[in-house]
Amino acid sequence: MSQETYLSHLLDEDINLKGLFEILSPENNLVLADDMMLSDSKGTILRVSETYEHNFGFAHGSIVGKSAFDLEADGTFQPCITAEVIRQRKKVVTTQTINHTHKNVMTVGIPLCDGSGELKYVVCFNTVSLEQINTIQRNYQHLQDSLQQYSQEIAELRTRATSTSLVFKSNSMQRLWTLMQNTANTKANILITGETGVGKSAIAKAIHKMSNRADGPFIEVNCAVLHENLIESELFGYEKGAFTGASSTGKIGKIELANHGTLFLDEIGELPLHIQSKLLQLIQEKTIERLSGNRRISLDFRLIVATNRNLEEEVQRGLFRSDLFYRLNVIRIHIPPLRSRKEDIFPLAHQFLARFSREYGKNLTFSPRFLAFLEQYDWPGNVRQLENLIERLVITVQDPIIDTTALPVEYTGDAVPPAELLAQRGSLAERMDAYEGEIIRDTYRRCGTTVAVARELGISQATAARKVAKYVSGKGGERRSS
Repeated sequence: MSQETYLSHLLDEDINLKGLFEILSPENNLVLADDMMLSDSKGTILRVSETYEHNFGFAHGSIVGKSAFDLEADGTFQPCITAEVIRQRKKVVTTQTINHTHKNVMTVGIPLCDGSGELKYVVCFNTVSLEQINTIQRNYQHLQDSLQQYSQEIAELRTRATSTSLVFKSNSMQRLWTLMQNTANTKANILITGETGVGKSAIAKAIHKMSNRADGPFIEVNCAVLHENLIESELFGYEKGAFTGASSTGKIGKIELANHGTLFLDEIGELPLHIQSKLLQLIQEKTIERLSGNRRISLDFRLIVATNRNLEEEVQRGLFRSDLFYRLNVIRIHIPPLRSRKEDIFPLAHQFLARFSREYGKNLTFSPRFLAFLEQYDWPGNVRQLENLIERLVITVQDPIIDTTALPVEYTGDAVPPAELLAQRGSLAERMDAYEGEIIRDTYRRCGTTVAVARELGISQATAARKVAKYVSGKGGERRSS
């Protein structure tokens, strides 16, 4: 039997039930139980539902016939809502304590009047307990707070992710991306490893943009191109008069410029040992002292380093400090070579095509045959090689479709091998020059830096730089970036 039918059965027909039924309507959003108590206008309890008695520990019929005012006086109800309704002659909604069970419940008391407006009955409904309400409110607030926090984090991640140039589809890069997300807002040092051209610099920039330091500076230093005699002043800065030729006003070093942002040291393995020692001190103390300076400068920056060398082997050979290596190797991010993640080739190629087409005012597409070539090629120079090839083709191709017929000879297998170079006509000097050029181009394509070329060929870095400038840069060599 519904509450409305039950009340109609209990009450005289001349009672105005309109106010009661409005309170019971779903629009009021009241969570009503079946707990109900009916009293007359004097406060005498006429009826009590069985659920009311059961839920609040009253024996069946034990309070029927008693006065609500007496139950209030002896502390059974505090306050007694029935008594309050009679006193105020209006609906009362408040918390009521049933002392013998120590339950707090939200109770609605409603005056029922006859046609002349005289109070006839009072009906009380108990809704959910106050403890339940408080628990629901706490849980709801917790969910709201969590939802707001997650929404903000998702919005920030989406914004930062779209602001980076990273494009990938492979599972290995998906896992790497998850690691980047989980560590972006930490202070831990990050060591990025991978072959030349895999995109170490792009990963470092993405981590910076995803972090809470995104609004701060991102200072990138390629340790391989710093002159050995100037590397300390470039990194740590100097005061005026520090050395001959120094600026009269002094200079802020790259490390200091990274304050409140991210410092990215690329090719960290190229640092000489005495600079490694100073870098270790910087990591431990987060302070620097400029050359010829006499004060320590406190800094706050996130350190990310990268290398294509095996630092563990360098440590064993005594070329890299073990204590510095362990300081840097807190979080290791290894970028797989492009040949081991073929799924990323097409997305990268299309990204480069779109960028360079905009830059050079072209409208080009790839042929299916060219896409098949991209997927089958081994890419020893990784992402950088792919990027440079696409830029080269966008510049040189005249047709709207890029096909394999436009590929440079070094990609088609028609390049002249070194053995045939020796058999060409010309003087010994000309033939030796051609052979040397082939060696330099091949070594630089694999090693990527003049320092690495010098180390592999057993020549000085200065000599390697001159020969790379002659045979690579002077003949359309590839641009270098990590």
